[in-house]
Amino acid sequence: MYKTGFRIAVLLCTGCLAPPAALAVHDGDINMSGDVDIVDMLWATQALLGTRTLTPIEEQHGDIAPLVAGSPQPDGNFNLGDLLVITRLALGIFSLPPANLFNIGDSIGEGEAADGTIGQAHHETVWSTGYHPTDSVNAFNERFEGITPVNYYENKVGRDLFLNHAVSGSVMANFAGQAQGIIAATAQTPTGSAGMISVLLGNNDVCASSLATMTDPALFESQYRAGLDTLAASAATREARIHVSGIPAIYWLWNAKQNNFWCRVFVWPLVPCENLLDNPGNDCLNDVSRNDPDNIYPGDGANCQRRKQFHQIIRNTYNPILRDVLDEYVQSGDLPNASYIDIYDVKFFSQHVNSGDCFHPSTAGHALLADIEWCRTIFGSSDPQCQPPP
Repeated sequence: MYKTGFRIAVLLCTGCLAPPAALAVHDGDINMSGDVDIVDMLWATQALLGTRTLTPIEEQHGDIAPLVAGSPQPDGNFNLGDLLVITRLALGIFSLPPANLFNIGDSIGEGEAADGTIGQAHHETVWSTGYHPTDSVNAFNERFEGITPVNYYENKVGRDLFLNHAVSGSVMANFAGQAQGIIAATAQTPTGSAGMISVLLGNNDVCASSLATMTDPALFESQYRAGLDTLAASAATREARIHVSGIPAIYWLWNAKQNNFWCRVFVWPLVPCENLLDNPGNDCLNDVSRNDPDNIYPGDGANCQRRKQFHQIIRNTYNPILRDVLDEYVQSGDLPNASYIDIYDVKFFSQHVNSGDCFHPSTAGHALLADIEWCRTIFGSSDPQCQPPP
C-alpha cells in the first residue's frame, strides 16, 4: 500500500546564520524568533503588499508552501500560499509535524495479535508509531515521515525499542514508569527532547474479573496524574504534544465476535476481561438492544445488562477523568500542548478484531484507529483526506 499524506518537504540550509531556535529554513518563522507567530504573519502580509523587503534568509524561512490546496511544500517562491500557511500556523489552526513520536500504552500499543497470532507483538502495525511499509495502517509515524522526511526522526526497526514504550498488560499505574523511560530515551534523538507522545492506557484498568474490581476511579486518577506530573517535570517532555486517547468502547470487540464459536468457547474464557466476556453468549432482548449498549432494555438478560454497565462506566467515569484532568494540565501551562482525543464513538466490526485472540484490534483495526485519531488532531484538520465529501 502506498502511504498517502500531504507533504512539507523541509530543506536543510548550510551556512545560514539563523538562530538555533529556528526549526528549519522553510519553517514559516520569517523573523527567526524560534516560533511562528503574529509578527511572521504581519511581515508576510507586508512583503506581499510591497511595504517590506525580506532578506534572502527571511524569504527562505517564509517559503513554506505554494498555492496548491492540500499539498504544501517549498517551491522557491514566496507567495500567497505561504502567507496562508503562516497564518494558520500563527493562529494555531495548523501545525508542523513533531520532530519525533514516542508511544505509551498496553497491548494495543504493542499491536498484540494484530495478525491473529495469539500473544505476538506487532509494533510495526501500531496505529501511532507503526512503520510497516506495505500494510493497511497509515500510522501517525508514517504520516509525519511523509510530511517532513528531512526533519522527522521516524520510527523503524532499529529505533522502535526506545520510541515505543508500550508493554502488554500495562495499567494506569505503569504510566509514570513509561514516561520516565521516554525521558531517558530522548537523549538518543537528534533534538534531545520528545516532539510528540501518544498515550493509550486504561483498558486493563476497566477489564477486570467483575464490575466491582475495576481500578478504583480515585486511584486511577492519582496514577494518571503521576504520569502527567512526570512528563510535566522534565524539560525533555514538557513542551511535547501529548496525545491522550480515551479508552475505546471495548464493548464493540465483544459484539464483533459474539457469534464466533472459536472465540466464545475456546478463547474468551482465557481473556482477563470477565466483566465483559463472562458467559459470552448474547442474551440481549434483540439485535436492536445488542447494538445499543448505551441503554438497558426491559427483557435484557443479566449478562447483557452487565456488559452495558461496563460500557457505561467507561463512558461516564473513566474517560471523563482522562479528559478533565488533562485539561487542568493544559490550562495551568504544565503541559501546554496536550490534547485529549475521544474515540468512544468508534465501532469495531469483525474485520477490526483479530481472529486469534478475538479481542485485540487487527491490522484493519489499527488502520481504523489511525485514520480516526489522525483526523481528530490539529494535523488532520489540514488534511484533505479528513474532510467530508461535498
